[in-house]
Amino acid sequence: MADLKKKLNAILSDLDKNVKDKEDLEYVKSQIYNISMLFLDEIDKLAELNLGRLNVMIDKEKELSKRISAMEKVMKNIEKEIYITEDDMDFTIQCPYCNAEFVEDFTDGFKHEVKCPECDNVVQLEWYQDEECDCGHEHNCDGECSLEQENEYEDNDEGNEEDDM
Repeated sequence: MADLKKKLNAILSDLDKNVKDKEDLEYVKSQIYNISMLFLDEIDKLAELNLGRLNVMIDKEKELSKRISAMEKVMKNIEKEIYITEDDMDFTIQCPYCNAEFVEDFTDGFKHEVKCPECDNVVQLEWYQDEECDCGHEHNCDGECSLEQENEYEDNDEGNEEDDM
């Protein structure tokens, strides 16, 4: 802005030197002033318009930041639920005998039973996994496949039906 004033003052002093008629000089100076004010008013309007747009963008950015933060929290919770890290092997267990809730650490491996700290009863834990056992069935049978035994019984029943005929 200071550079603009210097240039305007240089133009006005050039006019003072070159225009001999004082009335014409004052008229020209007033018209230059009017034109300058028109340009400055337009510049101010553009600056206000840009400031308004900038404020709208800042408000939208704040809203988006809030949404992103909320999404990041949700994603972290989902990640915690899906991916169990070794540091996060604590499980809340509810005792079926006394309904007490307690936290058990399974960092050293999964257990099939734990002792309730309130009533001292042993709580049986069932870990549901879709794995194939040695028998080839898709379930968790801990090496004792009841499906295999059921199939044997079914085979024997079919054999007995043939004998009956």
